Amino acid sequence: MGETNKIVILLPVLNEIENIGPLLERIRIQLSERNYVVCVVDDGSRDGTAEFLRAELARGDGHLHLIERTKSGRGSQRGGALFAAMKWGLRDDDMAVFVEMDGDLSHRPEELPLGLAKIESGRADVAIASKYLPGSKVTNRPMGRLIVSRICNWLVRGVITSRITDYSNGYRFYTRRAAELVAASKIRYGSPIYLTEVMAIWIAHDVTIAEFPSHYVGRNEGLSKLRFIDLVKASVGILEVATRLHLNKLKIEDSLQAEPATAK
Repeated sequence: MGETNKIVILLPVLNEIENIGPLLERIRIQLSERNYVVCVVDDGSRDGTAEFLRAELARGDGHLHLIERTKSGRGSQRGGALFAAMKWGLRDDDMAVFVEMDGDLSHRPEELPLGLAKIESGRADVAIASKYLPGSKVTNRPMGRLIVSRICNWLVRGVITSRITDYSNGYRFYTRRAAELVAASKIRYGSPIYLTEVMAIWIAHDVTIAEFPSHYVGRNEGLSKLRFIDLVKASVGILEVATRLHLNKLKIEDSLQAEPATAK
């Protein structure tokens, strides 16, 4: 891949008025000489985030696309938002590199060139910004949350594969081919379990996956925000994904030209 490839950044947001402006500006600085678009999926923000984005579009920001949805039910629908943005990106035949980021500045735009280089070198189809590699750094995250994250990630590695160090970080880079594999799959989870489900799809198809050290910045994620029932649901979902992976139920037998599935 070369420097002219079109890049789409998939950015799910919900009430990020304090962060969205600085985030878009920092992305612009890093990609000022690249052909890119940020596809923001707003799941019903009530703090002015959507209004800010509409104003940016009205000013003629050609690097921005906005999808507005209304989130139904409790819990994060980050996976569903990512899937919707990815399907939008695939409509453009020139879109070559897909990047997933969070909208709260936990993922540093300054690492965009590093992740893009991993993909554009041709050495990997997927590149993950890992919190757990030597050289990685995590700041502004409470110790309790750090421990929970480590334990959960260790358990996922045990039931999926230990070759990947970080299943939970949503800072990911991947090729169009990798995106098409996901779009052609039957996605069952719109919650954050989507991250593991997509990774299992790539593993099932022997996609080349690389990782690189990353600096993760914690944002408003104390233990009080975690509900026991959410951890139980996540555990059940991860086991279901692992079962499908090991029973070879994630392979796509049909042509990749099939109509993309709809995230639930």
